[in-house]
Amino acid sequence: MKLMSGNFPLLVLIFSGYASIFIGSMLSSCFLFEVPVWDSNCLSFSFSVLVDSVSMIFVGTVLVISGSVGTYCKWYMASESYYNRFMGLVWLFVLSMIFMILVPNLVMLLIGWDGLGLTSFLLVAYYQNNKSLSAAMLTALTNRIGDVLVLVSISILLSEGGWLIYNYYPMQMWSGLGLVVVFAGMTKSAQMPFCAWLPAAMAAPTPVSSLVHSSTLVTAGVYLVLRSFYVVSPNPFATQSLMVLSLFTLVLAGSSAVFAFDLKKVIAPSTLSQLSLMMFSISILLPLVAFFHLVTHAVFKALLFLGAGGVIHSNQSIQDIRGLSSLWQSLPVSMGAMSVAIVSLSGAPFMSGFYSKDLIIELSMMDSSMTYGCYILELLGLIFTSFYSARIVFSVMLGSNYFNCSTLRVPEHLNMQIPFLSLYVGAIFLGVSLGSKMEKFSFVVLLESYESLSIFLIPFVGLAMWWGVLTKLGFNPWSSAKVLSFFLSMWFVESLTSRPGKTLFFKGSQMVYQTLDQGWLELLGPQGAYAGLGQISQLNEIVQMNYFMYQMIAWGLLMAAGMSLIAFM
Repeated sequence: MKLMSGNFPLLVLIFSGYASIFIGSMLSSCFLFEVPVWDSNCLSFSFSVLVDSVSMIFVGTVLVISGSVGTYCKWYMASESYYNRFMGLVWLFVLSMIFMILVPNLVMLLIGWDGLGLTSFLLVAYYQNNKSLSAAMLTALTNRIGDVLVLVSISILLSEGGWLIYNYYPMQMWSGLGLVVVFAGMTKSAQMPFCAWLPAAMAAPTPVSSLVHSSTLVTAGVYLVLRSFYVVSPNPFATQSLMVLSLFTLVLAGSSAVFAFDLKKVIAPSTLSQLSLMMFSISILLPLVAFFHLVTHAVFKALLFLGAGGVIHSNQSIQDIRGLSSLWQSLPVSMGAMSVAIVSLSGAPFMSGFYSKDLIIELSMMDSSMTYGCYILELLGLIFTSFYSARIVFSVMLGSNYFNCSTLRVPEHLNMQIPFLSLYVGAIFLGVSLGSKMEKFSFVVLLESYESLSIFLIPFVGLAMWWGVLTKLGFNPWSSAKVLSFFLSMWFVESLTSRPGKTLFFKGSQMVYQTLDQGWLELLGPQGAYAGLGQISQLNEIVQMNYFMYQMIAWGLLMAAGMSLIAFM
């Protein structure tokens, strides 16, 4: 009873989230609340809050996941010395995301946008070691590119007389504004070439990873782009660039997850591939479908991360899937959570992921601008999803790997089971409940029977690939060191994108340090002043020494002259 009373505020948060999702799905009007802050002739500045079905559903999703993660942290971080500090950062992180969701003003939106960047840096670096600090710096510096692009968008929107950008029809369009907004969103959502920071951010505690990969940091970029759809869509170059880069990221992330051995790093590229699918949906002018998948993905990805955290924490922080096996017997609740999340992630029929992913695939097949190459990349990336999902199931849940640490496992706590139950509901029923509301988006899907069958069979094709490659053909793609190094490094993306930038930055910093800090600034500043004053004082010392000597000689001569006069007198 005491345990339930301690969790009562978090349970209220979870129920409030589901209530907000229900109200948002019923809401047909849009409300904009503005409080004037500053007004000068033709340019005004105000604090705005936009309330419509999209913002209400997404805020409800964030509340459900944050309440579940807060309850989960009471078990996962129970031994943490600075638990209150950690939870304070988590709630500031969640508050920044809610602020960004509700505020359509691009200037005030920066508070939530930068708040996400700052708190994510502190949370990724929470464990205070070199690996965490390196990952946090990579995360912060990459997100800084998006911050600069948002500032550029603010300067461009000056010609509009205001900075509202969510669901806004601009009066005069600067051709580059859509491209700037797209690339700003791509930095936050880790699309190519900015995708190196997302796997590195796994250095954060697992509850933070659950928030980051489901409904907060990485979804901020997708949310910004889909909300700014009327700014982005008139620019065909921006949408075509987004389509190409998102499909490339989809295949890259899926193939990297197939070869990963770290459990968290198998799940992290899956987030990247789903974000790519959302960006792809926006690029083919389907922003509301992208939002539908954003909501369903947030719930089952949070459930998957919490289940993985339960596995890792209950096995003395073992993350290598080669050291985890046959966990159904000892961790039934965690395995149940992971199985529901994995089935939904794979797009298995009648789960939440099925309704949103299949709708994107079906509508993309009806798009006349799509080429066969785009179809192949899209289907290949989705087959990879089923492939690495099957790998998790057969390795961690059912398989018998190198060793079995049954003596190291602990019972599953109630604070661990409550979040699973709350997210079970969303992972199973949220897709069908929100899918029934998709009719108001006026989507009519007209596909041939063979096309519908091919979409239906995508998750089973990935499962068949896993089974056939490893059992029938006897081919082990993990035996080649060169193949592993290529895919585990995400096709050397970090070496090709992040590392040259970091190297150039550090070399430039060293040059500035040597030429300015240790050069001209020292010469004109402290060291120069020290040398100049030293010379002046040395000259003064010489003058003073000579002055006293000459004065003594003069006094001596005067005394001698005086003595001579006295003697003559």
